[in-house]
Amino acid sequence: MLTAIDDVTSTSLEPNSKQICAQSNTSGAVVYTVPTGKKFVGYCSHERGNWSQGYYAEIISADGGIARHTGGFSQMGGGTYPAMASPVLTLLAGTTVKNQGGSNYVCVMGVESDA
Repeated sequence: MLTAIDDVTSTSLEPNSKQICAQSNTSGAVVYTVPTGKKFVGYCSHERGNWSQGYYAEIISADGGIARHTGGFSQMGGGTYPAMASPVLTLLAGTTVKNQGGSNYVCVMGVESDA
């Protein structure tokens, strides 16, 4: 559930928090990297995640682990390819989100705060 901007108070956010909204439609592009000393809590998705193989947001941890995330909040849904629910992700410092898959968008949206 979204919170209206008027309902957000300075005490409801962690100190030094920052809203992150980023996207890229360039295959292989880094969309977002969590800075040193920070964490990210939010969402990432690929707009064509369910359409065919090869379309996903690639999440690379600081130690080199890789996960593929398909679908999500920015997915172009349809009768044949329904959009999936977006899990809330917690990404730690050094974690990178990249676009993998054609000229379609990968989106990142959430809050960056002190770790």
